[in-house]
Amino acid sequence: MEKVLLIVNSRARTVSDRTKEVIAKALAADFKLEVADTAARNHATDLARDAVDRDFDAVIAFGGDGTINESMQGLVGTDVALGFIPGGSTNVAARSLGVPRDPVEATSWVAHKLQSSTTRAVPVGSLVAADHKPMRYFLFSVGLGLDAEVVRRIEENPDFKARRPEWSFIDSALRIAMTRYRGADPAITLQIEDGEPERVLLAVFCNGRPFTYFRNWPVDVCPTASLDQGLDVFCLTKLRSIDIPRIVYSIFVSRGHVGWKTARYYRDFHEASWSAGSPTAVQVDGDFIGEWESGEIRTVPNGLRLLA
Repeated sequence: MEKVLLIVNSRARTVSDRTKEVIAKALAADFKLEVADTAARNHATDLARDAVDRDFDAVIAFGGDGTINESMQGLVGTDVALGFIPGGSTNVAARSLGVPRDPVEATSWVAHKLQSSTTRAVPVGSLVAADHKPMRYFLFSVGLGLDAEVVRRIEENPDFKARRPEWSFIDSALRIAMTRYRGADPAITLQIEDGEPERVLLAVFCNGRPFTYFRNWPVDVCPTASLDQGLDVFCLTKLRSIDIPRIVYSIFVSRGHVGWKTARYYRDFHEASWSAGSPTAVQVDGDFIGEWESGEIRTVPNGLRLLA
């Protein structure tokens, strides 16, 4: 691979001008490199599509999971490979796929994959709304309800995340669970492939694991999810006060939540649909994308080439 585009999100937590300069110089020594900074949300998608049109061999996303997700939107179904250099606060995709957490070490890792043309074709998920909102691909997760509400709260309060990045997700999840979801009636109707529709309170679809990290610990909402198979989904039909500390313990330690009476867990499926009685918060790969009333989720086999 010779022609490479480096997409940089300069607003990501651990991205700096100095680090960008070091990475660009290292890659430019061995490849025909172009560097592009994102200017707004979803700009990375346009940059990646332009790279496809101009016959680049690979796109490298330097930023967080949101930058990776935006970049992959323009690459699904093409032969252009996607690589990552972690620059966000959590970096789920990079860590899950074995990319070094240090940006300079990750650059060396990516360069080796480029030089050897080492890629891996992986399935991705697609989320389509019935009201013709733009389709959104996801590499790791889609959440309906609680976790999407948490993501929205964090995005709306960036100072909170900056001050307490390790605790912001858990703190927000506990507050929202206690005030909005505890004791609430299930409002989402979910159907997995040709199965019977079920009413659930929340749902998290996973294309791989873990769902996220808390410091060095993986958070396994869907503990059997894998990029080598179809989708998994974890749902709750009810949330009681007693369940909240239990689920925190389970997703970190026991993984027993998938067998609870109030839980529904389906694995290795390829199609699902859902509808809600009112607009419901939706997150994709850790980015809040709005409130949707319905949608369909499918797998795209071998949809994306990763440098891995």
